[in-house]
Amino acid sequence: MRFLRRPHPRDLGLTADPPAFLLGFAAASFQIFLLREFSVHFHGNELVFGIVLASWLFWGGVGSLAGHRFAGARGALDRLFYAFVLLFPAGLIGLRFSRFILGTLPGELTGMAPALVTALVIGLLSSFPMGALFSLIVGLPGGKVPRVYAFESLGAVIAGLTVSLGLVPLVSNWQGTALVAGAAAGGVYLTFGQRKHPLSFATVLALLAVFYLGDLPSQRIWWKPFELIESRDTLYGKLQLVRTGDQVSVYSSGLPVLSSPDPAAAETPVHFAMLQRPGAREVLLIGGGAGGGLGEVLKYRDASADYVELDPGIIRMAEAVLGKGERASLRDPRVHVHYGDGLKFLRGSSERYDVIILNLPEPATAQINRFYTREFFVLAQSRLAPGGVFSFVVPSSEDSLGADLRRFLSSLHATLRAVFPMVRVVPGNTNVFLASAAPLTLDPITLERRIEDLGLPLISINSALLAARLNPLRMERLADGIHSGPARLNLDLAPAAYYFHSVLWSSQFRGLEAGMLRFFERIPVPALLGAPLIAYAVVLVVLALRRKRRPLRPLAPVWTMGFTTIVIELAALVAFQSFYGYVYGKLSLLLSAFMGGLFLGAWPGRSSKPAKTPSLLPPQAGFLLIVAAFRFSLANRAPEALFYVLLLALGALGGRLFVASARFVDPAPGGSGRVYGADLLGSFLGALAASALLIPLAGILPLLDALFLMNAFCFVFIALSRFYSLHLS
Repeated sequence: MRFLRRPHPRDLGLTADPPAFLLGFAAASFQIFLLREFSVHFHGNELVFGIVLASWLFWGGVGSLAGHRFAGARGALDRLFYAFVLLFPAGLIGLRFSRFILGTLPGELTGMAPALVTALVIGLLSSFPMGALFSLIVGLPGGKVPRVYAFESLGAVIAGLTVSLGLVPLVSNWQGTALVAGAAAGGVYLTFGQRKHPLSFATVLALLAVFYLGDLPSQRIWWKPFELIESRDTLYGKLQLVRTGDQVSVYSSGLPVLSSPDPAAAETPVHFAMLQRPGAREVLLIGGGAGGGLGEVLKYRDASADYVELDPGIIRMAEAVLGKGERASLRDPRVHVHYGDGLKFLRGSSERYDVIILNLPEPATAQINRFYTREFFVLAQSRLAPGGVFSFVVPSSEDSLGADLRRFLSSLHATLRAVFPMVRVVPGNTNVFLASAAPLTLDPITLERRIEDLGLPLISINSALLAARLNPLRMERLADGIHSGPARLNLDLAPAAYYFHSVLWSSQFRGLEAGMLRFFERIPVPALLGAPLIAYAVVLVVLALRRKRRPLRPLAPVWTMGFTTIVIELAALVAFQSFYGYVYGKLSLLLSAFMGGLFLGAWPGRSSKPAKTPSLLPPQAGFLLIVAAFRFSLANRAPEALFYVLLLALGALGGRLFVASARFVDPAPGGSGRVYGADLLGSFLGALAASALLIPLAGILPLLDALFLMNAFCFVFIALSRFYSLHLS
């Protein structure tokens, strides 16, 4: 018990403000690095992002609720902080080597169940201490909940700007984590009074230095038995160059984006499209050019190409190991390389192309899915010359189409047919989708004649393979399979194909995840949104009528606020990247705008006198206005600046409502933890439900309609509690 008998922080001159700021700075930074690392190990699927975020929020809420039980350790707060900044790197180490426990190979897909278990373990190590520390900091001198919340939000704002704009472009996730943890530990050492414990501080720095230096060696261990040649973190993810025998591959956040030599991967996306218009002059290639795609386009003597690649690091990394032909194609005078987002490039271009080839991975994430939506297809059609061809490739099955694959392909086909009058699909272990306003041919004799006339030296597309692949029976079987699936359109604000791919992805693993996703898919959208709303309304009625356990009443608005803010944040990120292209740095600024709003909303109430019940009504009414304004803005394609304004206002309302609700909680042990815990647990459910189910299945606009009703119910609950004198506390 000696550890718990140290002098009280009051005796050491410590106030709550610096620890609250350091907690917000460290926690927000760690969250960014955790999401980036998970995207590497679990391939960036937003279902996994929702699981990670939900696990983080869940354990933070539990830690906050339980924090008062550790009140005796408040005198050792500096050592608890040191433990916090060391437990998160320990969690990242566990994440990196989890594949050895799960028994998977490098690059192998992993199901949601292992991802959930991993996220829960890391959340327990990292986020539970964060929630507990919040409760302990509230007990320090000057530690009123509103003030602590305001300083924590300020720390999160600084963290978002520092990490996203400063550390992410320069260092790896592990190195950035070590630097943030070291800075937080230094802040603890400088601010925690006279008892600074230099030996503890030195030990923390030494362990963080080992963690910093162990990044690349641990990645090489992770890739065994393959050889990791190079690893580099960029604004867009982690790039890794891997050698397997005579082949080299570049992975971006765990997904292969380039392999060389791989003739089939280079030829298939290009030639089925180019052979439709063999005299094409202007060609646009979005992604996949450095691995051989550009060289295939240049085999057509009249063609010149615009090649768009999001991450310049992919080409820089690949050039060192690519063959002479691939390097020459990148420097060919007929090629113009553009670094940036393909969607944003296409919107800003006035060029009309004879052929547009989308050579990106399948829509396995919501970010990539925006290239497979009706809105993008309309944009691509508007940039085609008369009779031009648009094409993309997705993985499929050589022999039979299962139900999950049929739904996925059917969604893509229906979406393409909603824009282009002519659509043809090439069967095989990859399906090539071709679309145009003019006739298309998949007659193997015609295609073979064009190959001969052009003198194309092709390996994977030849006479024998064309006859087998374009066999009429195979094409008829593929067409029947596609038309048997539900023709649900894939839209920017309702990414159905992404959800169908998630079901297809999860069906590869044993477990409940695929069955659960199929179950929710069968539920009509009104029931999917309506059933939770009814359950929520019932809970509010019970809370309003029961006179016992009144401390739960002020938690209802806080829970609703946490749910609402996280859903709008996720919806804003999906909509923003759909409207304006994938701009990673701006997404971090969006989150910083929200955190800045939290600070502005909480700061004025840091020292206010206790308020009466009506103080909850204005911010709750504000939520109704924000949800309505956000929905109107999305439906009318809001200008970019409005996203920042709305998120800033959303954060300010959230901070104001949190502060107002906190004043109604009894000052009994754990009161502050209950408020913070309700906020995080509401955010936990919102993150899990919105990212995994509601956004892809129901769509963003219907989801916002349901969110408006939820907040209207909460407004009525607050108003009636006042009217009937059923005080919230």
